[in-house]
Amino acid sequence: MNIKKESKSTLFLLIIIVISLIIMFFLSMGMEHLNNSKNYSWIFYFLGYVVSLILFSWLHKKFPNKILEYLNIGISFPLALALFLFQFAIPTMGLILHIFLFGLFTIALPLLLIRTNEYFDYVNLTEQTNLFIILTFATCVSVAFYKQILNFIYQFGPFRVKNSEKMKKFKLDELTEYVLNKENIRFIIYSSFFIYLIVFSFQFLQNSSVFEIAEKDRAVYQSFLCFLAFDRLLLNSKRFILMPSELLKRMINSITQNEKE
Repeated sequence: MNIKKESKSTLFLLIIIVISLIIMFFLSMGMEHLNNSKNYSWIFYFLGYVVSLILFSWLHKKFPNKILEYLNIGISFPLALALFLFQFAIPTMGLILHIFLFGLFTIALPLLLIRTNEYFDYVNLTEQTNLFIILTFATCVSVAFYKQILNFIYQFGPFRVKNSEKMKKFKLDELTEYVLNKENIRFIIYSSFFIYLIVFSFQFLQNSSVFEIAEKDRAVYQSFLCFLAFDRLLLNSKRFILMPSELLKRMINSITQNEKE
């Protein structure tokens, strides 16, 4: 690995992300200001700008000359700049939103189950049990069904990656899956639990706890153990070979071989 190359790439990546976040911030602030503004005169200015844009574009095509060309470029520059800034920010916006939706989806499912249980009062669960269910379910599902979750987000998310031809050009699915793949998700989960276990172990040796309720520490610890067992089960399942058809074939061979003898 070329450390110098990766360092430069990291720097440029951070610059792109920071600029994109700034663009997103000002765009959202501008939209919020327009929505909250009681003065709707900006609509007439915007319509006037669009009419001027269309008019000068038509005049330039009808009577091509340098003056109309410069006027047309000058008038279309704000729109071109806005489109460029929006296009520049889309990859960062898409990546951040997809990561957020992925995390939200994995946590929302166990939360929905817990809220359903509370509503119908099936089983009386403690806070630490709820925490255990959320963490265990979210981590296991994010590793086992990450592809299905991402496909759901692509299909019904704000960017409609799989349906919109304009969005397909940005290849947001490839960008997202480079960050959110099974190995990276697994690494993030293990890293998070590792950091927590360091803090938990230190607090435990100090006769203290991370949470106000000590049982919640145990819930996180038990959740990690369950995820560890589940993850090893997934990895070892690839080596597990027991096909019913092959077993049936071998049993028939065993029976018929005995009859032949």
